[in-house]
Amino acid sequence: MKILIVDDDPIVIQSCCRILEAEGMETRTANTVKTGEKLLAENIFDLMLTGIKMPGRDGFEMIQRAKKIRPDMPVLIMTGYLTSGTVEKSRRFGVSNYIAKPFTPEELVAAVRKARSVCEK
Repeated sequence: MKILIVDDDPIVIQSCCRILEAEGMETRTANTVKTGEKLLAENIFDLMLTGIKMPGRDGFEMIQRAKKIRPDMPVLIMTGYLTSGTVEKSRRFGVSNYIAKPFTPEELVAAVRKARSVCEK
């Protein structure tokens, strides 16, 4: 599985890569929406994992751009601000699953697999 990770926090990106690559998944990373959009236009990903709160353009803008480029690609959000409003807005944007920060490696792998399996049905 090839995953695009978009987040402005280098520690989050590094942790996600380490966890997912240990599970045999391939990762590419972007620390801005602009870079994430460029990677999506040039590559095929099985899933996108994105943060919500980022300086400048936020994760919801990244999701909108991703859905225009790859409408069928599952999207998993990770956020330290998991509220009912965030969950509802995520559903409206077509998010497949979400995970609250901080998360364990097991929680991340399970959320990625769940987001992917929901879209395969």
